[in-house]
Amino acid sequence: MTLRSSMPPTVALLALVALAGCSSGPGSYAHVSGVVTLNGAPVDGAKVTFVSTTEMEGQKARYSTTTDSSGKYMIAGWGKQPGIPPGMYKVTVTKLVMKGGKVQAPEEGFDSTQLEMSGMGKNELPKEYAEETTSKLTATLETGKNKDVNFDLKGK
Repeated sequence: MTLRSSMPPTVALLALVALAGCSSGPGSYAHVSGVVTLNGAPVDGAKVTFVSTTEMEGQKARYSTTTDSSGKYMIAGWGKQPGIPPGMYKVTVTKLVMKGGKVQAPEEGFDSTQLEMSGMGKNELPKEYAEETTSKLTATLETGKNKDVNFDLKGK
């Protein structure tokens, strides 16, 4: 009788230990959200890119999303992954506006200077935020939800 009365708490304890072990293993991911503003005003249609500061197989991982009309962005999953790896990231923010006013997310590795010189369009945000080599924006993401990772851009 004593063995049976102590079994449910033991099973519950083992289940809690197993769950705790699953949540902090190598399969842990981060979700990130926030708001992008320019001089305090929300930026609609900006591409926000998180660039890993560490290389894997000779390349830095990049995770991108686009802001909505209130400047909000969120990365909660990537491909088949339920989020992005926790860690330190450089952050770039661009807003490509093509000739005629159409907003378009810039492609990987686009050069805003070449785009402007060609007359096809331009990045409407300050140049310093467009490249990982010039952007001073950073974020350290922890496992789980990272809310209010906001970026207030300055300039014209």
